[in-house]
Amino acid sequence: MTILGISAYYHDSAAVLIEDGKIVAAIEEERFSRIKHDNGFPHKAIDFCLKSRDLEIKDVDYVAYYEKPLLKFERILENFIATFPLSLQPFLKGMPEWLDYKIKIESSIRRLGFKNKIFFVPHHYSHASACFLNSSFKESAILTIDGVGEWQTTGLWKANNNKITPLKRIDFPNSLGLLYSTFTAHMGFKVNEDEYKLMGLAAYGKPIYADKIRSIVDIKPDGSFRLNLKYFGFREGFRMYNNRFEKIFGKARSKKERIVRRHADLAASVQSVTEDIYFKTLNHLFELTGSSNLCLSGGVALNALANGKIYKKTPFKNVYIFGAAGDSGAAVGAALYVNNVIMKKRRNQPQNLYLGSKYDNNAIEDALLRYNLKFIKYDSERKLIDRAAGLLSKGKIIGWFQGGCEFGPRALGNRSILSKPNPKSMKKKMNIIKRREQFRPFAGSILQSEVHKYFEVPEKNHQSPFMTFCFKVKKDKSSTLASIVHKDGTCRIQTVNHDNGRYFNLIKKFFELTKIACVMNTSFNLKGEPIVETPDQAIEDFLKTRMDALVLGDYVVIK
Repeated sequence: MTILGISAYYHDSAAVLIEDGKIVAAIEEERFSRIKHDNGFPHKAIDFCLKSRDLEIKDVDYVAYYEKPLLKFERILENFIATFPLSLQPFLKGMPEWLDYKIKIESSIRRLGFKNKIFFVPHHYSHASACFLNSSFKESAILTIDGVGEWQTTGLWKANNNKITPLKRIDFPNSLGLLYSTFTAHMGFKVNEDEYKLMGLAAYGKPIYADKIRSIVDIKPDGSFRLNLKYFGFREGFRMYNNRFEKIFGKARSKKERIVRRHADLAASVQSVTEDIYFKTLNHLFELTGSSNLCLSGGVALNALANGKIYKKTPFKNVYIFGAAGDSGAAVGAALYVNNVIMKKRRNQPQNLYLGSKYDNNAIEDALLRYNLKFIKYDSERKLIDRAAGLLSKGKIIGWFQGGCEFGPRALGNRSILSKPNPKSMKKKMNIIKRREQFRPFAGSILQSEVHKYFEVPEKNHQSPFMTFCFKVKKDKSSTLASIVHKDGTCRIQTVNHDNGRYFNLIKKFFELTKIACVMNTSFNLKGEPIVETPDQAIEDFLKTRMDALVLGDYVVIK
């Protein structure tokens, strides 16, 4: 049985293909369109998924769409009526788009030539399915939490086998995701794109504005909350905040304005309040379910800083967060919901997220020749790994392009820029290459067998394969990991094992050479662009920057 999952028309449009319950292909539209967080219909992503399995659309049994468009349209209309006349201009601007295609998603799918049944899965059911049905748990508590789906912004669930049961929910306009995004916008960053910048900035400030935030958010002991809408503008206009909000928290920062201590303190404050709500909600969820297992999904579940504290702040013992926790991953969830819940088929846990496009040596060599680059081709993986690990051990920064590209927002070792995790100056060098703010932290990829020696993880064999947790770096390793230790002493980590293939072998060899089991890992892209998808894009970024070497498949280029 073949199911095509689709997400579109909000942000991070994507397509996924599932065969007999197994994810066989998945990719975001942005990788092909080169529009970051592309929200258009994922024509290219769908085409890739089908061609990767030598299929045509007529070979697909079912299509699963990640939300119910008419229910979402209902929310738009009701919100317009409730806030008229303030909402007139955004309503008039957005309505042609809605009437043209957003509520005609079925027509878009039919135009592909698809004639079988289409399932429209509620947004938060898609999120819940993406995390639980990809986990190894037979039963689990689930928290889905984001900006907004159709109406729902938060969902508390209990799952057992193929059954996912809703317990409690919070609806729009009360949204933890929109609260965080309001401060993202106030800080001069892009909503639905730069929330991670706010999270990174929080480490440089103190939560001195937390009480002021609580004065406009009514938080209950069970984690439920209500926003005082007098201070927010996202229902009525084009701004997330309004003048009343600025009277409390100060004038909004312009994009070009220098970041000062006040901005860091605001970031620390909203992070603190977010965590307060998060943990109250999770503790209540534990009371409702009694399960020691937890699955998390939705955009807020990408807050790795909060996730790393779950083990200490809640009774949950085992936590699974699907790597594509946002809307792209909801395409996976919708397809799995059809497969497992509706069709009652068996579950298959993915080993990794290397589900996207891949290029063989012929395509890579053609690209290298087009750019007239001198290269060395290695005839064995051992020799290639020896060369690449040797470069890293000498402090060189390398672009690393291997196998299928990762699904989701994180580079997990197939489309990455890599370096030693020390000295501290390596962070500045990498941020210059990436053309991004110096306050931004970097992640570390560490051998899973060694993770407990470097980080304060909850158990010796802790698994974080999708880079969704931050943990404190052990004091005796702070100098060893100087370039990836953030201001607050934490680091976002990716645990690496045999499932990571060549990337695992690279880090293992680096460990042999340096006695360090961890490398700095950041996504292979420059500011404002999606992660590279083709060898040509990798070469372009390599040539534009101060990267020292490029490893494409079996080929090495030294600058």
